[in-house]
Formats: sequence, C-alpha cells, structure tokens
Amino acid sequence: MDSFNLDGNSVLDRLSRKEAVAEALLFAAGSPVREDELALVLKIRTDEVAGVIERLSAFYTAHNSGLMIKQIRDSYQLASRPEFRDDLKPHFEQVTSSPLSRSALEALTIIAYNQPITRGGVEIIRGVNSDSVVSTLLERGLICEVGRSESPGRPMLYGTTDLFLKSANLSSIDELKTNNL
Repeated sequence: MDSFNLDGNSVLDRLSRKEAVAEALLFAAGSPVREDELALVLKIRTDEVAGVIERLSAFYTAHNSGLMIKQIRDSYQLASRPEFRDDLKPHFEQVTSSPLSRSALEALTIIAYNQPITRGGVEIIRGVNSDSVVSTLLERGLICEVGRSESPGRPMLYGTTDLFLKSANLSSIDELKTNNL
C-alpha cells in the first residue's frame, strides 16, 4: 500500500531533496560511497543513511527503473539491474581478463573463508606452494594485505577486497557463511 502526502500523491511520485542528492552523489561517484560520506554530504546522522537509501530504492522499484542501489559492506553504489545485463552488454566493449585458474579459485576460496590468513596458511590448506596464485590474486585486486601476523617473521596477512565482494555479488563477507557457499 502506498503512502500519500497532503496533495494526495504517492510519496513515491517524487524524490525528496536528500534522496535526490544521494542519487546524484552515487551517480557522480561511479564507485561505492561509504555511509559516513553520504551522511556528511546529506547533513544527516550515519544511522539515517539507510532510510534515505531504502526510500530511493523504493522509488526505483515503484517506477520500474533500470537502476538499483547495491550495498557493499558499509558502502552503497548505483548500478543497473541485473535483468538488463544482456540488453546492455553489446554497448560495452570491455576487455575482460582471462578467468582465474582452478588453483587461484581454490586459494581465493581459502582466503575468503579463513581471512585474515598468511600465504603459509594458504599453502598448508592447499598442500602446495601458493606464491604464484597469491600474487595473481593481489594483481587482480581480489585480495589485499590486511596486516602482519604475530608469528615469527611476522608474515603478511591477506583478506578479500571490495572488488571480490562485488565480483561474488556479496554485500559482506558474512554472507559466505549465511549462504552456505
């Protein structure tokens, strides 16, 4: 059931100033915008951002828009709806990198489920040297250095990136456990 304002029009007929500014910021950024950045621009508290985003998303849905808002951790990004992928595909000549090897996918899975983890930790689980695949995952931006272990030699710890979440269509790494992937 739609809510109505004093004019008798659905509140989904138009965007409020804050929703329009949020939309403009998400569009102009072209990449995920953190909740605290949205709050700063919108001049609202961080805990109010989700409400603005929900109303903007409802507006897109009510108007059968080709746009949607994706949440990636504590950030939001304006995106096209997945159902329009095939329609848009011919208009984007994008060079795609070769798919990840089975070894790289295995290492990425290990890192995603066990992060933060050292290269040595990945090797123990895989049972083979993982220098090359970890380097590949770093180059592709799917993992990053997240700190150093307290163990002798203080080896580097690795974790997944927002690009990994985006590629896996996840909002947060916690979804791996809840989706039983």
